[in-house]
Amino acid sequence: MRGVPAPSLSLLSRLWLLEPDAATLGLAIDAGLPGGEDPSAISPAWTDLFLLNVYPYGSAFTDPSGELNGPSAAWAEERFHAAAYDPPELATAGAPDHAGLCLGYLAHLEGTGSADPDFAAWMLDWLPVCAIAVERQPAPHPFYRALAEASRETLLARAPEGLPSEKNALPAVASQAGEDELTLSTVVRRLLAPAASGFFLSRSRLGAVAMAAGMRLPFGSRHDVARALFEAAGESGRVERVLEGLRLEAAAWEESYSTIARAHPAWSGCAEKWQARLAETRSLLSGMAGILDSPLEVEYGSEEKIESGGP
Repeated sequence: MRGVPAPSLSLLSRLWLLEPDAATLGLAIDAGLPGGEDPSAISPAWTDLFLLNVYPYGSAFTDPSGELNGPSAAWAEERFHAAAYDPPELATAGAPDHAGLCLGYLAHLEGTGSADPDFAAWMLDWLPVCAIAVERQPAPHPFYRALAEASRETLLARAPEGLPSEKNALPAVASQAGEDELTLSTVVRRLLAPAASGFFLSRSRLGAVAMAAGMRLPFGSRHDVARALFEAAGESGRVERVLEGLRLEAAAWEESYSTIARAHPAWSGCAEKWQARLAETRSLLSGMAGILDSPLEVEYGSEEKIESGGP
């Protein structure tokens, strides 16, 4: 993006929130985002990415359940109202803590000469992680890969040397390791909640793990796809291949966190927190072989809803 202006927060906000029209794509190209020259490919790419695979909501990354419309959604909306930020997309987005709305809120604050350090610190915790999830899609559209990178870099460039303490923000997520009996349901629940696992597993990424292990998965909700992955691994004798795929995924995320922290030392504390969650996931994976190699019993009537607020 050298030699061209960096994308503004308001432009980034629009690109996360909506399928861009020709005029918006023109602005994006002028701002140095590559891959937007073919508008006909952008619309299906936006749908596949943000509706079917990577859920761009703060609660999806910060809530220990991984559910959408968690406490951070109501918390974000309170901040918006207090700052008189009321864009029309607030009524149409799946939840107030949508990445596009949050970036728009920061743009609104800059435009009014105000600031919300606690909100900025909260966004700095999870939006870079959401951006990695976009980049880790098996076949990300170049335009949205560039959007994810530009959003992360724009946000991190505004990070202070010492991030705010978030004393008025949402409480930190507590570790969930060892709290529940190790069953297939608890494994799936933890792995699908980034605040517990340290990474985001999209439908496409789960499908890629399955294909690497020599399996194919049916289409369904992210919870159903994840459960089908482990059940199929147990039934076909591919448990270790699936677990190795997840270990490799965890290693790739850990390297991404380290890379960002090296480039942006102010984010080092966040990186360490996410890496600690990955360490717990590696411990979890080491204990999974036993339950997956054993005959699986479907827990009728006791399944927890992983994503009651999303697909």
